[in-house]
Amino acid sequence: MIKKDDLSFDKIKANINKAGNLFYQYRACRRDAATIYDIENIRHGVVYARTPLEMNDPFDSMVGFSAEKIFDELIDLAFDQIDKPLEPNIRLILKNLLKYRLVGKTLDFTDALNKLKKYIFTQSIIAHVSTSDLPKYIMGNTDRLYKKCPTEVKKYFDKNSFLIFSLIIKDYQNVPVEEKTITDALKAEEALTALEEKIIEIRDQTYLPFIRDFLSKLTVVCFSASGWDNQLMWAHYANSYSGICVEYDFEKMDKFIGFVYPVDYSDERPSLSLKDLGLHKFEKDENGNLKTEETDMSAIFSYMLSKNKCWQYEEEWRIINNGDTPYTPIFVETPFIRSITLGLNLDEMCRQLIWDVCQEQGIECYQLVTNPGDYVLTREKLTQESFPFDEKKELEYINLLSVHTTTLSEKSTANSKIVVEGIEKGSLEVNAMWNVLTATLDFLSDAYFLKTAFTRYCKNKNVQAEEFGKGTQIGTAIVQINEFISKAKEGAVSINESITNFILTGKMTISDFRKTKKLTSDILEMVEKHEQVKWAGEEA
Repeated sequence: MIKKDDLSFDKIKANINKAGNLFYQYRACRRDAATIYDIENIRHGVVYARTPLEMNDPFDSMVGFSAEKIFDELIDLAFDQIDKPLEPNIRLILKNLLKYRLVGKTLDFTDALNKLKKYIFTQSIIAHVSTSDLPKYIMGNTDRLYKKCPTEVKKYFDKNSFLIFSLIIKDYQNVPVEEKTITDALKAEEALTALEEKIIEIRDQTYLPFIRDFLSKLTVVCFSASGWDNQLMWAHYANSYSGICVEYDFEKMDKFIGFVYPVDYSDERPSLSLKDLGLHKFEKDENGNLKTEETDMSAIFSYMLSKNKCWQYEEEWRIINNGDTPYTPIFVETPFIRSITLGLNLDEMCRQLIWDVCQEQGIECYQLVTNPGDYVLTREKLTQESFPFDEKKELEYINLLSVHTTTLSEKSTANSKIVVEGIEKGSLEVNAMWNVLTATLDFLSDAYFLKTAFTRYCKNKNVQAEEFGKGTQIGTAIVQINEFISKAKEGAVSINESITNFILTGKMTISDFRKTKKLTSDILEMVEKHEQVKWAGEEA
């Protein structure tokens, strides 16, 4: 459980130091845009943090709540809005009836009431108490009776509600108690139904949107304290040993980059209450936003740092930040990479690229190694001699990428034609547009690898710039790729400018909008990376 005293930078730093300072990220590596982002993040000394609502575990940081606890709060808030306050006992009775009706447990609750009735009358017979003296007996022995009450009954009543409902059911010794029995006696069915509708409205239109909006403004980035040799992490997060493990030395962290804490593993799923979020009553300001008091960040972090025990092998730590804009990822500064370990099945091109970055950034690079006689993983430090230039492999790879970019270009062109024809007819073929954007993103990714491989080839073979100038086959290919990159940028910008109009005219849903916006954003990021990396012989 996070305490308010734990929120200071010095306390965070002390906890990190106590844990050994070293944290790890296992990353998948493929010949795709995601890998390029990872490589660029390593180069720039940052890690990518996203909203917890997008975590891979559906239970992890999602909107979790105990329905009964939340309805307790919602019912209290609804009661507080009633002009004429309810008498405490009536309020308690209605609250219980409402809560179990709302969570779909009315039959269970009435069953518990009848068991309570049987228990009370059995105890009164044992104590030789007459029916007329039953109220006095119940009130005088509440503590003892409640303590010895059957578990299946106590599950539905605290001591106060136990007393109130015991006094109610004394009049129904020979009659089965139902919800209607009590609502009729109180003449409360109409009021109960109205409150039920109001609470459901508050839950759906206020509570759930409010809590989602709050969580969408948080960002999380995850690390492991389990070391570079965690075999489950290699299998689950590093593409079955085909990725990398990045080692960070947080002892070098000299400024606040977020709230850094270990994950707490538990069998019980935590829940956020309205009060944790600073919501104590349903009042709105002049802008229509709910008025809130100070948020209990210690409670928020405890919620964000809880995970099912089945994930305990991860030994996870998290960096949590709180922003102002929903669904906005950020880059957290982590310029203290100590080493990178390469997986057993890492793609050769990715292997070369990671090595190039390690050389550039002064990062130690290791190769993961298995031992023939046991299940222990070891690693060996790599040197320049570990990466000999292989002309044949390099040329094969360059040719493979060239063919693939051609295929992707053709796919993008074909789907672009469908999109254009649809727009001319007054419609928008959203799936075709996504195919264009996806093919474009894949093209940019392959072109990035192609540019890097070609530059390395020229460097090792001492190829001069004039050998692939204008008019040559290679020079023509470079021009075509550069033109595609330029058009990709123009297209992404154009779509971004038109996308709002697509929603307003009903051609695109909000969900379509978000997916399209994500693709165009990724394309523009990839274009920016291309602009930072030049072809061999090209002026910087």
